[in-house]
Amino acid sequence: MKLTEKTFQVLDALDRKEISSQRQLANHSGISLGQVNYILKRLLEKGLVKVNNFRKNPNKIGYAYFLTPKGIEAKSKLAVRFVIDKIKEYHNISERLTKQLVTIEQAGVKRVVFLGPSEVKEFLSSLIAEKGLDIMLINHFTDWKDLAGVDAASFDMALLFDDDPEGFSRLVDSPGIPRDKMLSLWG
Repeated sequence: MKLTEKTFQVLDALDRKEISSQRQLANHSGISLGQVNYILKRLLEKGLVKVNNFRKNPNKIGYAYFLTPKGIEAKSKLAVRFVIDKIKEYHNISERLTKQLVTIEQAGVKRVVFLGPSEVKEFLSSLIAEKGLDIMLINHFTDWKDLAGVDAASFDMALLFDDDPEGFSRLVDSPGIPRDKMLSLWG
């Protein structure tokens, strides 16, 4: 069994909480009950998790799942691996977005309105500041319908980050914003 991010989520939930059922484990790990069942069986086989039966317990818990020392070690190794992977992913995304922002700046764009999640807007703002780019995010919208009512003369570019494949085409078709003033963040 390959130790995956879902395996880590199960090991982490078992390490943080007292778990007495697979359903509880699914709730605490954010993984489906079927996947928890599969992962837990493999972890038990590998000796990373042990289960104790407490049927005689007056609270009638039934079972309790625990990490073994081997499971704690595996969780630690996975945590290190996933943190390194996430940092690499962050740097890759940061480089890609920086290239896009530099391209926008080189095109003479100064005033940008952003359409997308607040988290992405904050990330873009930090990249602009960190790289010393001469771009200002002058407005932010989370819904393309709100952008459609903005005066196109008030900004140089509408930068779009939309997970809806129809979003960009709907915005292009809406009156008031010229096509040449719209750009997908992922270009």
